[in-house]
Amino acid sequence: MNNLLHDPLLRARTTHGAVEHLSLPALYAALQADRVIAFPALRPHQRHAWHAFLAQLATIAQDRRPGRTVPRSAAEWATALRALTPGFPDDAPWCLVVEDSTKPAFMQCPAPAGLDEYRKPVLAPDDLDVLVTAKNHDVKQTVAMRATPEDWLLALVDLQTMAGYLGQGNHGIARMNGGFSSRSCLGLAPADLGPGAHVFRDVERMLGDRDALLERATPYFRPQGGLALLWLEPWDGEDSLDLRSLDPYFIEICRRVRLQHRSGTLAARSAGSRRSRIEAKAAKGNVGDFWTIVEVKDDKALSVSASGFTYRGLCRLLFDASRWQPPSAMRVDASDHGTWTIVARAIGAGQGKTEGYHERTDIRLSSRVAGLLHRQEGREQLAALSRALLDEVAAVSNALKFAIATAASGGKTPAELDQGDRAHAGPFARHFDNVVDAVFFSALQRRLLADDDAARRTERGAFARHLIGAARVLLREAIETVPCPVILRHRARARALAAFERDLAWSSGVLADQPETPGSSEQREADDHD
Repeated sequence: MNNLLHDPLLRARTTHGAVEHLSLPALYAALQADRVIAFPALRPHQRHAWHAFLAQLATIAQDRRPGRTVPRSAAEWATALRALTPGFPDDAPWCLVVEDSTKPAFMQCPAPAGLDEYRKPVLAPDDLDVLVTAKNHDVKQTVAMRATPEDWLLALVDLQTMAGYLGQGNHGIARMNGGFSSRSCLGLAPADLGPGAHVFRDVERMLGDRDALLERATPYFRPQGGLALLWLEPWDGEDSLDLRSLDPYFIEICRRVRLQHRSGTLAARSAGSRRSRIEAKAAKGNVGDFWTIVEVKDDKALSVSASGFTYRGLCRLLFDASRWQPPSAMRVDASDHGTWTIVARAIGAGQGKTEGYHERTDIRLSSRVAGLLHRQEGREQLAALSRALLDEVAAVSNALKFAIATAASGGKTPAELDQGDRAHAGPFARHFDNVVDAVFFSALQRRLLADDDAARRTERGAFARHLIGAARVLLREAIETVPCPVILRHRARARALAAFERDLAWSSGVLADQPETPGSSEQREADDHD
């Protein structure tokens, strides 16, 4: 049982609460009905690879059906998928294991000369996957020794569509900027629906965007009949495919690997390659990927760093039109109503290592706000507003850090503070950033949607109170915990509290007009009343 088109290899938790075992066509039918809640076997870092695979495959299948008609049942989906591999009546390209090495297997290219070069054994799917960890500390390796065919299937999809360069003979994918980068995802998903609605929303968008993509990506891709499922093509590791021969939504493979039955279970063998499967180095990852942000200046795909998708980083990616071009997955039309969730996923990649898996799915946007993200004037409006909020955050953060440095120093004057004193503020500043991260985009959206100036002032005041309140809590904790000579602690406490309030009340500061700051007229009136 290893044929995806009729064997129930895939598990899906459905809206009825049960875990169903489904074939790939049956899974598409369930996704289409939005009956799927989750995939129990899917590891977090595999989520984008699996989503992108499902969306790209469905797009290719639907694009090549007469009249682009949409399959409605598992049987129709099986017919549509088989139509992509007409030369294989035995369904070899959809089978996990095919003994004849001259034929393709699922996500595994044919090896016309046999498997003599496939010398490296891979005993567990987590050894096949893309994670590279330091000394086996972060994610333990070779633990999935009782793996199911589903585990191998998901690892294959992740390896072949997400992997970067990993030493000689192990080349990476075309959809990233260089071998030491990663394939990132930034898109919008219907907020109150399941994975199926997300997949088929992206399918609809990709079909509608196909002609525009072909125009943008000139001279890449073939308008009709381009290679789409690259595991169908023989590969000896010596040659590369030209982007001009591919379908714009091609599903790539980047490694030579074959699954085999071994002692009653599955295992893999892999071989190196002299050249990457696709000759795309000059494109720097900008090959029209539906989910990839492109840096405008250098015309290259985004490389996500170890810091991931912080609120500051997302502000730059989403709103800075001079530097970043949003992917098509971020576009919504005027007819797209409802609430949307930003989906941001990527592995932070380094040279010979990974720098964390980063994911954000906690930011919800109204259709009005989401509609601004793909328009120049809308992004400029959001950029201006985000700068105002960032200035407010910076005012509180700087006051907090200075006050903690004062406390750690025993109450020194500003001129006497040294780097060692200031270093004590780091952990508390990071905690403050986490507090801000949780509320930043909801505060930005409420201020944007406020009806008038009075409502915007109210929202601004609520944001300031939240920031200042959180900072005061952290400051009190810091005063009691940072190292300080006991004899100086009372002086340090008094001077730290005074420094914090003085910085907030600074007459030229962005928060000087807020009731929470002691220098404001409202706070002075409250103090007089007390």
